[in-house]
Amino acid sequence: MNNFAKIIEIQRGDIKFAYVQNDEINYLDLFDQFLAEEGHHEILDPSDRIERYTYLINHNNTKFIFKIDGGVEHRLERKIIAKITGDFYFNLIYKLAKMSLDKCDVAYELYLVAFDQKTKRHYMIFNFIEGRSLKWEEMKTYGNQIKDCVEKLHSYNLVSNDIHGGNFILTPDGKIKAIDLTNSGFIWLTKANDAIELRDRFNIKIKVPFLAMAFKEFAHGFKRFSRKLRGKED
Repeated sequence: MNNFAKIIEIQRGDIKFAYVQNDEINYLDLFDQFLAEEGHHEILDPSDRIERYTYLINHNNTKFIFKIDGGVEHRLERKIIAKITGDFYFNLIYKLAKMSLDKCDVAYELYLVAFDQKTKRHYMIFNFIEGRSLKWEEMKTYGNQIKDCVEKLHSYNLVSNDIHGGNFILTPDGKIKAIDLTNSGFIWLTKANDAIELRDRFNIKIKVPFLAMAFKEFAHGFKRFSRKLRGKED
């Protein structure tokens, strides 16, 4: 059984780790085992981005997702934000652990994060959620659950920042869970992105700070105007 109150941080060579203490599974051993057998696991949802892979692994009849992200951020503003807010994935494991402690079951569970300071690769191990992603037209059908899911995420300063059916899983028992979350950047602004996407695409309304909404509405309007001037379609 996981003890999400206990997250251990260690340095091993060039790799920094943060992982959840577990009474039954040693996530460091699972990490080492995966790297030794990386080419023998099923790859899921191949990304068109270089150095980003998602694998399905099976350990003692339990399914896990193993993700590798080797992307390096080149945009100056994103680098500045990262310096201010800290490492995206190391922040994420603590926030998701707090959600699990509170039994707020609206997202995945993240068990291990590792960063290789030499290769600049991030590694993550999280649970596999049984179910299927929502279709576009189902977003409105499950609107109340999606609204509740996103509002709970926001209460833990987590956001989607990319609202669409593929980022929500419908489990066999009818629950909606979010995947592919964001917790970096200026959260009060990215919450407004979620609110605008939910409202404009699916007519789902959530509350976010007024100033954040006003700023994002202006930014989105300016972007559309700029694209129109350049003859580009939305």
